[in-house]
Order: sequence, then structure tokens, then C-alpha cells
Amino acid sequence: TSQLFTFRMVPLMAADVARAGTDPAQLVARAGLPVNALTTDVTAPLMRVQKFVDDVAALLQKDTYGIDLALRIPPGAFGVVEFLMRSAPSVEIALSALAQSATLVNPLGQFRFVRADGRGSVHYSVAAERQALGSHLNEYTVALLVDRLSGALGTRTPLLEVWFPHRRNLAVARAIEAHFGCPVRFGAPDVGFSVDHTVLARVPVTSDAALFAYMQRQAQNALSSAAGSDVVTQLVRIIEQRLSEGKVDADAVARAMATTARSLQRRLAEAGTTYRRVLAH
Repeated sequence: TSQLFTFRMVPLMAADVARAGTDPAQLVARAGLPVNALTTDVTAPLMRVQKFVDDVAALLQKDTYGIDLALRIPPGAFGVVEFLMRSAPSVEIALSALAQSATLVNPLGQFRFVRADGRGSVHYSVAAERQALGSHLNEYTVALLVDRLSGALGTRTPLLEVWFPHRRNLAVARAIEAHFGCPVRFGAPDVGFSVDHTVLARVPVTSDAALFAYMQRQAQNALSSAAGSDVVTQLVRIIEQRLSEGKVDADAVARAMATTARSLQRRLAEAGTTYRRVLAH
């Protein structure tokens, strides 16, 4: 019953396994992933992806394998969303753009950007998954975002705090804190990190107003296209992500689908249903 998760890094991980003298196809089969995961993106139940990642980390004896993996992802690997962040006029706008468009990378989880008390915080959660993506993938997610942000700024991003819902022993926790250079909290409600207001105001060295406007249009078109292909399925997914927070009013959900409540209701009527019926379901 695990939710479906799209993962792009199996080929890179398979190369690590092969260098360690093990046939990566064995680990892929043991995790229940399709064999084509060795050469391309895979969409599979989250628990199977987690098992594969955990098995690789255990084989390589790397407690912080998720962080190590994130630092080896080539620039541009995440397309529109990554270029949106790189070309944004400020860090704050970059993080807001991430929250609005991250479903283009992986529709399973939900990113939120919150500004309060002189800081900006990025939160990531997965509906019905208390541990979100699991220890290695949670750490991979934050390490990847911080690395991309540092690349856009041309220097290491100073963090106020990082947090995870999973737990780690003391030795591993210290290694993770050393990597991020800030306090790390475990057993939190979700995955995330925070920066202060001075970081939010910084302009990425890769900022490009024309490119940012273009990538915004590309993201909006892609989100609209995804919604239009099967509006009921898309709506159900967005509502599921928001149920834990109760933010399921039609206007808010429509914005998350890059449309208006009126347009959403019209498309639902064409599909033979209503927003209220889908929400009740």
C-alpha cells in the first residue's frame, strides 16, 4: 500500500554497488524494483525505493549515504525547478518557487516555504508517512537543496537549523551536524531547514530576470498540463498532501494546481463530478 515515488538516482547508486564488487541487479531485484531502474528513472512504491537505498548504504557501510549521494548529482538534473531557483531574483523567491513547482520533480511530497520571526523555513512532508521518505532520502533531500542553493549563491549557504522526523544515533547525528554546519534536530514533525532574513535577501550569482520569467511560464504550463491530463487524479493527490494540515479549501488547492477555483470546478464538471464530491471521497 506504499505510495508511489519517482526516483532518478538508481543508475548512479548502481555504479557505486558495482565498484564495491556486487551485482547491482541483485539489490534491485531484492528491493522489488523493475530491472530498467538500472538505466533510467523509476516510479515505484516508496517502501521499495527505501529498501534499495538502505541496502546500498549498508553494503557500502556509509551511514550518511544520502548526503554523499546528493553532493554527486550533476547540475541541471532537476530541470525546470532547478533553473527556476538558480535564476530567481532572491533566495526568498527561489524558495517560494520551489514550493510552488516541486511537484514537477516528484508529485509524492509537499514543499512549503514559510517566512516568520526573521527567518525563512522550507518544510517537506509526505501524506500518511510519519517518517517522510526515510532517513537516507530525507537527508538526501535537504543536502541536495542546500547544495543547489549554495551553487546559486556561489558560496556555502549559512543555515540556522536543519530538522528530520527520523532519529539517528549520536555519532551519526554529529556527522550530519558537521556537514550542515548548524544544529540538527531529529524526531521533528517534518523535514526541513531554515535561514535568516539576510540570506533570504541575497541575490544568486546566477540570477537572470528573463530566464526566471521564462522558466515560470514553463513551470505553469507543465503544472497545468499535468492537471488537465486527469484532473480528478491530480486533485486527489493534491488534497491528500494537504489533509494533515487542513488546507483543502478550493481556492488554495486550485492555486497548487496552477489554476483558479472557477476553472477547476469547470474541469471537474466536464469530468462528471464536483470539488465537494472529490473532497468527501
